[in-house]
Amino acid sequence: MDERNPHGLALGFRRARGKTLKIKELGITPDMSEDDVNDLIKTLAQTKAKAESEDGSIERWKEYVKGQAWYVEDLKRFSALGAKERLEMEYAQAFPDVASEQEMLSELQDLVA
Repeated sequence: MDERNPHGLALGFRRARGKTLKIKELGITPDMSEDDVNDLIKTLAQTKAKAESEDGSIERWKEYVKGQAWYVEDLKRFSALGAKERLEMEYAQAFPDVASEQEMLSELQDLVA
């Protein structure tokens, strides 16, 4: 990736910045204990259930555990990365959304070579 797509880089930065801010907001660290992770997942699932229910009830919070677990685990893994790695990862995710056909073909050709 010598010459990066500037739109992909900007989008990757926004995504990396958003995840980093959410990690800070939620207090996620790469060395969080399993209990702390589970507590956070439960809290987020309950918050989501409350927001999604018409009466503000958290009664159905267990329906949201799987999605929140995926989210927290993803953020935990992301929190272990340095700034450059975070940008690289999010750029790789954003690149296909903004790259021209020629840029994509060039990227694929670099993988084949």
